[in-house]
Amino acid sequence: MATTKCYQGEVFTALEPGTLWENCEYNDCTFRNCRWLGVRVQNCSFLGCCFIGCALSGVTFSFCRMRDAWLENCTFRSIAWGGLRGRSALAQPFGKAVGCAFQYNDFSGMVLSGFDFSSNRFAECTFDDCKLPGANFRGVPLGRSQFAGCDLTKADFRDAESYAIDPTANTLKGARFSFPEVVTLLDGTGIQIE
Repeated sequence: MATTKCYQGEVFTALEPGTLWENCEYNDCTFRNCRWLGVRVQNCSFLGCCFIGCALSGVTFSFCRMRDAWLENCTFRSIAWGGLRGRSALAQPFGKAVGCAFQYNDFSGMVLSGFDFSSNRFAECTFDDCKLPGANFRGVPLGRSQFAGCDLTKADFRDAESYAIDPTANTLKGARFSFPEVVTLLDGTGIQIE
C-alpha cells in the first residue's frame, strides 16, 4: 500500500505536478498560480484548500476528496468535477468560487445546495443530476451550459444568460428567471413565439 504524504497549511506557488499526482493529503493549503495540464490526480484529498489564480485543463480526478475548497480567479477547462466528493452528502466540495471561468466542465452528480455561482463565467458546461436547490446563478453568463435531471428548486437565474434548461427534465419549483431569457425555457416544446 502506498504511503500518503500529508501537508498542512502550506502554500504552493506555480506547482506543476507532472502527469501523475497521487497519494497526497492537503489540509488548509493554498495553491497559487498553479498550471495543471492533463494531470491525473489519484487518491488525493484537498480539505479546506484555496486555489488562487490557477489554471487547470484536462485534469482527471480518481478516488479523490475535496471539501470546502475556495476557488478564486481560476480558469478550469475540461474538468469532470463529479468525481470529487466531500466526506458526506452534506459536505460540499466547493466552499466558494469567485471570478472563475469554467469551460467544458462537467458537474454531473454534484451536490451544491445554495451555492453562489454569481461572480463566475461558464461556457458549454454540463449539469446532470445535480442537487442545486437555492443556487445563485444571478447575472451569470452561462454560455450554452445545459441542465438535465437537476433539482433547481428556488435557484436564482435572474439576469443569467445563455442557459439550456428543459423544464420537463428538471425540478424548477420556485426558481426565479427574468425576461427575456426566460423564453428559452420554451425551447424544445415546438411552439412558435412571435
